[in-house]
Amino acid sequence: MSDLLLQAAASGIVTGCVYALVALSLVIVYKSTDVVNFAGGELLMLGGYTGLLALIYFELSYPLMFVAVIVAMYVVGAAFERITLSTITGRRYSKKAEADLVPMVVATIGLGYLLKGAVRVVPYTEEVRRLPPLLAGPPVFIGDVILQQQDLAIIAVTIVVMAGLTVFFGFTRTGKALRATSQNPRAAALIGIPVQSMRMIAWGLAAGLAGIAGILLSPKLLMTPDMGNVVMLAFAAAIIGGFSSLVGCVIGGIALGVLQNLVGVLISPQAMAVTPFFMIMMILVLRPQGLFGELAFKKV
Repeated sequence: MSDLLLQAAASGIVTGCVYALVALSLVIVYKSTDVVNFAGGELLMLGGYTGLLALIYFELSYPLMFVAVIVAMYVVGAAFERITLSTITGRRYSKKAEADLVPMVVATIGLGYLLKGAVRVVPYTEEVRRLPPLLAGPPVFIGDVILQQQDLAIIAVTIVVMAGLTVFFGFTRTGKALRATSQNPRAAALIGIPVQSMRMIAWGLAAGLAGIAGILLSPKLLMTPDMGNVVMLAFAAAIIGGFSSLVGCVIGGIALGVLQNLVGVLISPQAMAVTPFFMIMMILVLRPQGLFGELAFKKV
């Protein structure tokens, strides 16, 4: 039984890493614009299909495919912010534009339906597919725990992304400007930070992260235009860890993945589906700000 629990926990860490990447994209948008991005799942889905297109139809290598997907998704996110959201507000995210938040949220929902509909009309998406794994080969044994090489790739990419974000937000001028914009847009504008551009970069960065998650998840899930429904688990991870903390949403994602698998082993596989929502209710009742809600964006 202990070996089974260890295997479930290890598999949960792998799954939680994907949740964490999507949760990161949600938190970055929320911290930068105060908007909850309901198109996060569709951006993940688009990243997976873009990777499939680049890998199979354009015959790019996996490293080049990764770069192509990140660039393409960055363009999609930045263009959505600049063309749609800025047009909706008409005031380029004025700090007192609270009334604009509702249409902005509706716009993200519309983006999700638009992306899903656009993918459905592409001929090669009619069949259920699966992206080739990033790493292929025999499974790896860590004691009594068995992991596929793709699982190790997911963990490694998540660690690299987290390290990159830490360096970006902590040591680069753009990252520091994004932190300042998220904390006080008006003060940031007064000291010369281009707030409009920072908003666009935040959306581009979030879309790029969702694209990476799509590439990592597509070899493990059957690819369909509805695969973005996994975003609900990312929302749960962000709420558990704290919607104001990048570190918190990563820990929340991994904790959620582990807990789901342990529930599936100890209780029943059917209980796994309700575990995220049970955790959301418990966190909202006991600690509404999340486990790491006190951590500010600047402390990542």
